[in-house]
Amino acid sequence: MEGFVQTVEGQTKLLVPKLSLTERVPPKMPAFFNPVAKQSRDLSILAYRAFAPRLKERTLADGFTGVGARAIRVATEVPEIERVYGNDANPTAVEAAKKSAELNNVSDKCRFSVNEVCKFLLAGNDEGERFGIVDLDPFGTPAQHVDCVLRATLDSGLVSITATDTTVLHGVYPEVCHRRYYGRPLNNSYGNEIAVRLLTSMIALTASRLELAIRPMFSHSTMHYMRVYAQVSVSRSGANKVYSNIGHVMHCFSCGHRFSTAEYAAEVACELCQHRMRVGGQLWTGPLHEKEFVAKMAENADGKSKKILDAALDEIEIPYYFRGDEISSKLRTNPHSIPRIIEKMRAAGYKASMTSFDFGGFKTDARLDRIIEVLR
Repeated sequence: MEGFVQTVEGQTKLLVPKLSLTERVPPKMPAFFNPVAKQSRDLSILAYRAFAPRLKERTLADGFTGVGARAIRVATEVPEIERVYGNDANPTAVEAAKKSAELNNVSDKCRFSVNEVCKFLLAGNDEGERFGIVDLDPFGTPAQHVDCVLRATLDSGLVSITATDTTVLHGVYPEVCHRRYYGRPLNNSYGNEIAVRLLTSMIALTASRLELAIRPMFSHSTMHYMRVYAQVSVSRSGANKVYSNIGHVMHCFSCGHRFSTAEYAAEVACELCQHRMRVGGQLWTGPLHEKEFVAKMAENADGKSKKILDAALDEIEIPYYFRGDEISSKLRTNPHSIPRIIEKMRAAGYKASMTSFDFGGFKTDARLDRIIEVLR
């Protein structure tokens, strides 16, 4: 194909637009391919390999397949998945995906279509049935497509949903965030975790309206990607309990104090400095990682993926974190190493861990003033 070149990602040969490998911002025409998203796709492969044994039907649907980077990698690198369905509105991209399938000798297990994403998802597989895994990786927000993703997923299947509208989820446009994700963002040092939790909450609330329940299996924030992997179950009782995992994070932009709460409170004075605190959420405050699943992913991981997964395995279940440089600034000292901070907090009797959302951060159940006391 004119303007396309062959590249290799993971164990897969891909036909991609030549300019996507040289331009700082990959062009959308003649087709879109983002080489920087390799990390996200690497984690997808690990997740799908780990989840495949749980599937009733080993099929995967990729609603925004582009040139097929994720779909072809799944077909090539996840032999447990028996059939892969890729769809895109751009016929040139789909043509490239078909040729990549041929390059990797997986054409027999791949099906490609040119369609609007919801029409594609709701049409189902070759037999008109739902899919075992549904992957949604759009430009910007996934909000308008989440209903379709959930409806297209089998009971006990897996959804993996990306949001790349970073400026919205990180608080630059709070009104837009509230409209799309039903919660208020926090533009602060741990805003990437708040973003993931807003995305998870929106998926959970949408599912509950459909009498479905979700169980987050793994989540990550890598560069401008926020991504959630969640198991979907048909369950009225589970849908009724959705708010047991949804709450708020309160943050003081004066001193940095933070805590989570189940109830919304607009007027809260900071315990430490008496300034008015800001509300983040409503958002998902429950676990973001199923430890057994993440451990299974980590078995086949290396490099940065292994580092992310190892941190997720150790991560304590608190819906925010502290950055090491934030604490050293308050102490007016050189930065403490994160392992040393964790060691000291644990020695003082607190829970503490690294966080998979930021290798320069840590989680602890200690209040900010207690952290300062321990590390001083």
